[in-house]
Amino acid sequence: MRRFLTHLAAFSALPGLLLLLGEAVLQGSGEVWPTDRVFAFQRSHPDALYLRGIDQSFYAYKYRGILEKHPSILVAGSSRTMKFRASMFGARANAFYNASGMLNSLNDARDFCLLLPAWRTPEVVLLGVDLWWLNEHVLPAFRFESEISKGVGASFDEHIIGIRWLLTHPMIFGSETIALIGGSDRTAIGISARQRGGGFRLDGSFKSPLHPPHADRDWVFVDREMPPIIDRVKYAFGNFPPTDRVSPERLAQLDFVLAEYEKKHVFVIGYLPPFSSAVVRALESDRRHAPFWSDFRRRVPALFRAHGFPVIDASETATIGMDDRAMSDGFHAEETFQVHVLKALLRDGRVQTVFPGAEAVLDRALASPSRLRVTTRSWSEFDVQEPEPHSTISGSAAL
Repeated sequence: MRRFLTHLAAFSALPGLLLLLGEAVLQGSGEVWPTDRVFAFQRSHPDALYLRGIDQSFYAYKYRGILEKHPSILVAGSSRTMKFRASMFGARANAFYNASGMLNSLNDARDFCLLLPAWRTPEVVLLGVDLWWLNEHVLPAFRFESEISKGVGASFDEHIIGIRWLLTHPMIFGSETIALIGGSDRTAIGISARQRGGGFRLDGSFKSPLHPPHADRDWVFVDREMPPIIDRVKYAFGNFPPTDRVSPERLAQLDFVLAEYEKKHVFVIGYLPPFSSAVVRALESDRRHAPFWSDFRRRVPALFRAHGFPVIDASETATIGMDDRAMSDGFHAEETFQVHVLKALLRDGRVQTVFPGAEAVLDRALASPSRLRVTTRSWSEFDVQEPEPHSTISGSAAL
């Protein structure tokens, strides 16, 4: 019996060690921290970034961010609106929160509008609306209410899934173990933030892990999505199945959301995020997409205006004087683009009223690169190393 127990202990030692080490890595990296602990850490370490690797839990993190911070100015939408930052909003920067990544369909937009407690209702919502939200053949991938309930604390099953994930990614497991043993200073929370360098800031905006090139000649557009967005359009899959019109049911959902915000006296600003020029050409010329694309760009802005809300159609980068170099892939724009979007929106006096001081901040950013640098990869008060974008705002945007 003793011999059997000795063999059993020897056999179990390695799996037991891996389980213990895996749990230590999950805790030490912040991967399984509850959102309350993440927020507390970011408050005490304002430069810390947060992004999980196993399950990113955008909904729970952003929804709880709203409940905790009670922002007056809220950016809401998919990942395509994550690059708006507090420091772009002038005198009301401290009242800003970017909740993007939490809305990925009009179902999400409706549920968020209805479920958010009245005492947390913002004064201003900058709402990004994606093309496929109005395509009846693109089914919602998430249930808002169930997604926001995650993240309070990792369950036993989530810990097991996390350890299993580490075992299938031995290089990451090894590097995180070394960092844990070495007691490295934590400047990022979550495996993805620690491994890649990007993640969510305290204001909810997303810091890109991309490193800008050192020379202007190297500043070229690369679609980093896999598969590239242009391929998804050409072969009509993913978020781009063929359809010939905006779904009347989906448009009615958006109408309902805007009407609810109107009842709550929330000032909504509509935003149609950009695509790369190749994607725009394909959407315009491909008979499977062109009628829907035209219908979307006509009817969605018209609906915002019908409710008395301003809207900017920035579907084409050239609309606000930029080009594809302001894009990190075929449908995500970087921070410089959002600076130009805000600058264009501020032509509307109503927007100037709700964002006092923003125009002066943006003007300084565009005119005084030695003090406030705006680039195609970053926007910050102390970033003075990257090159200038190729142009400032020209042309017109639909407000």
